[in-house]
Amino acid sequence: MTQDFNKKEKNSSLVSNNSEAKTKPFLKWLEKDKQDFKAAVKTDLLLAIKFKTFNSEEGTDLLFDKIKAINSSKNKRKKLLNNWLKYAAVFIGLLLTTTYAISEYNKTKHAFSVLNTSGIILKITGDNNAQLIENDGIQVITNRNGEKIGTIQKNILKYTDNTNSENQLASENTLTVPYGKTFDVVLSDGTYVYLNAGSVLTYPAHFNGAAKREVFLKGEGYFKVAKNKNIPFIVKTETLNTRVYGTEFNVSAYKTDATTEVVLVEGSVGVKEVKETKTSNTEYLIIKPSQKASKGGVSNILKIEKVNVKPYISWKSGLLIFDNENIASIFQKLERQFDVEIRNSYANLYTHSYTGVFKTKNINEILLTLSNHTSFYYTIKGNKITIKKKIDM
Repeated sequence: MTQDFNKKEKNSSLVSNNSEAKTKPFLKWLEKDKQDFKAAVKTDLLLAIKFKTFNSEEGTDLLFDKIKAINSSKNKRKKLLNNWLKYAAVFIGLLLTTTYAISEYNKTKHAFSVLNTSGIILKITGDNNAQLIENDGIQVITNRNGEKIGTIQKNILKYTDNTNSENQLASENTLTVPYGKTFDVVLSDGTYVYLNAGSVLTYPAHFNGAAKREVFLKGEGYFKVAKNKNIPFIVKTETLNTRVYGTEFNVSAYKTDATTEVVLVEGSVGVKEVKETKTSNTEYLIIKPSQKASKGGVSNILKIEKVNVKPYISWKSGLLIFDNENIASIFQKLERQFDVEIRNSYANLYTHSYTGVFKTKNINEILLTLSNHTSFYYTIKGNKITIKKKIDM
């Protein structure tokens, strides 16, 4: 195996956290009455459709009402209902969380091909022809007037410093990085951006005469912002805006993810919601190093918490670090990293979380390691991976 486990854990840092023990009473109930199980599954499906952003309290009430309705029509099952309700508080949380995770993961199936291109693409406003970035040699990038604005070498696009340029009008550039690839870009002000797989960054060719340096991100990027106290740097996403003057931080804003996250490595940044509500802050909230600001998920509120930054920034060093991470989230990352599509028919797998560190660039080795800790098997055909429950012979 080529995965690099945490030495402090003595090669046991890949851990499967299974919730089955908590749900044994519920599983026994399923075995006794399959009709009730079918009704509960149907209700669960309706919940997934009804609550695109889950309100756990509302969802819980609805599910309880449905279960009560099923059992009230069968007096002989009153005792069964009472036993079921004893364990409902534990199971409902699992059910809603799992349904939400599956729902969010399945959204990737609709967006999978959006960035499944053959290579890295640079589009310059006003130029009808998008430029395919080559892997070998040195590539010169020009604007629509034929003027050199940057060069590409060793998987890095570096823009020319046009600070003294008389041309104050900057063309808008859009860089698209497909699944299975990463790419770096050095903006004209010296800001270094690492772009993860499946990401799109839009930015001006230079910031001359601008009151602020603005870029727009879809996907994930790690920013090392060049210091300029007079001209703040703002990373915009569809959910959160991050304002900085010179620092290092990671922004993850994939459209297929449930949340948008900003993780600060060093310095100081302010985070603000794009769409303001009565309860949202109108000013930028300051976060400190080793803190994460996130918005989305079940609660869909902006929150700040202390985190270990390593799992959030390891991708730029070619590592995959999972810290008690749900398998649905892991599947999403593997799809982007290796440009594959994962189809999972083993629903119970969504109750598992894992902790581990992988150096390997071979997805087969990663899946093999995960399957050794959880009973599932997989097949790989081209870029399609199918996962099923392992049946003991």
